[in-house]
Amino acid sequence: MVASAHALASQAGLEMLKAGGNAVDAAVAAAFAIGVVEPNASGIGGEGLMVIHLATTGRTVAIDYRSAAPASVDYPDGVPDSGHAAVAIPGTVAGLHTALQKYGTMPLSRVLAPAIRLAEQGFVVSPTLAGIVIDNFDAIRKNEPLARVLCPGGLPIEAGDTLKNPELAASLRRIAEGGADVFYKGAIAEAIASEMTAHGGRISKTDLASYRAIEREPVRGRYRGYDIVSAPPPVGGIALIEILHILGAFDLSKEAPLSPRYVHLAAEAMKRGFADYAAAVGDPGFVKVPVAGLLSADYARSRAAEIHPDRMTAKVAAGAAAKQESPSTTSLSVVDARGNMVALTQTISDFFGAKVLVAGTGIILNNEMKNFGSRGPNAIAPGKRMRTMIAPTILLKDGKTFAALGTPGAARIVSTMTLLVSNLVDFGMGIQEAIEAPRFYARDTDADLSVEARVPARTTDALTKMGYRIKTLGDFDLFFGGAQGIVIDPKTGMRVGGADPRRDGAVAGY
Repeated sequence: MVASAHALASQAGLEMLKAGGNAVDAAVAAAFAIGVVEPNASGIGGEGLMVIHLATTGRTVAIDYRSAAPASVDYPDGVPDSGHAAVAIPGTVAGLHTALQKYGTMPLSRVLAPAIRLAEQGFVVSPTLAGIVIDNFDAIRKNEPLARVLCPGGLPIEAGDTLKNPELAASLRRIAEGGADVFYKGAIAEAIASEMTAHGGRISKTDLASYRAIEREPVRGRYRGYDIVSAPPPVGGIALIEILHILGAFDLSKEAPLSPRYVHLAAEAMKRGFADYAAAVGDPGFVKVPVAGLLSADYARSRAAEIHPDRMTAKVAAGAAAKQESPSTTSLSVVDARGNMVALTQTISDFFGAKVLVAGTGIILNNEMKNFGSRGPNAIAPGKRMRTMIAPTILLKDGKTFAALGTPGAARIVSTMTLLVSNLVDFGMGIQEAIEAPRFYARDTDADLSVEARVPARTTDALTKMGYRIKTLGDFDLFFGGAQGIVIDPKTGMRVGGADPRRDGAVAGY
């Protein structure tokens, strides 16, 4: 089964499974395809991270293909939000190729075939994609190659139109024939470097040639008898697990899913996890992240003890463990017949990234450089990987794969993932019910508790009395991302997939 943000990407993964491929083959095919059919959110000009669980050995690994800062990081006026100078070294091609070589069974040319086909023959534009193009029209039309793809004839492409990107198909075909080196050392690298030189970008041929995907040990925790295995620093899995550990200190057995007490405790746990993440997490190649301290049971209990049962904490600071040492994005989940699982999240940062398409390649570039900070563990440095909140996650029960989960949504990724896990574990929801359930979001730096309009009025009224300032959004609001997930029924082995109505999500299985 494959669950992704677009039916055509899910079908691309399913095509590999039906042909005898494993979960990694399917995930890589779906990841390349989603970059074609959801060009606003990811693509080979971006980055990501995947968590792979191998059922036969019980081993779980993470492949970090986050983008990295180029050697030149001189930004006297600050890092721009868009344009060529906002682009970091892309990691997607290296990461997907690495995962396929180490853990897949199919050749790169085979898994790239659906993406090439979709880019060349085109696909029908959804209302969601058409709306995002309209929302970003002013920025898109400033880059002529990007506008030529997304705004043919000078106007935004409309729902029901066919979107083709033949130059991207040609680039993918080159990668299929020559591997990742084509992107990092060959013709595509030449095109990216020339684009950078001509328009004030920072990435050089040397930067591209030196990029490597990194295999890392995932972060691990336990929540009410389930093992949680998630994406390691410099991304958000550590915050997710810390939040779940804090929430796990409270008995929720008698709570309704959206009771005032439950929302209050979850919101307070979220604030503490976010505060510690901001204070302590950075690229582990540059800073020592106190993983063991942040994820220890004692630390979770101490943070839980700070939470007042009927009053919001006005100001949440990072805890002692963190101080000891210094809306875009897309997600997909795959499980194969043997129980191997992949949870993957990739991105180009903002919608359409830097709003730059490399002329002649069809490749839209990321704007990840803005995700660095000016100081602390996330301060910019040559070769460093910026932190973001992505948190693809796998749940195990009694050593067996139970669920693969992921979501886009910028800072809301970690809060949404918390709710997904809690909905499955605390409230026994099915995966689709867990995804569709009303969401809320709290962070230490935000004054508001953001909620979907479907959160009951009695709950928001009670929370207001506790000191919360409520910000009510839409019924199924894109602000909260677009989660995908697969659960394996522990009794029957049946695969049950869920996809988010907040995006164009779709599940495909057989």
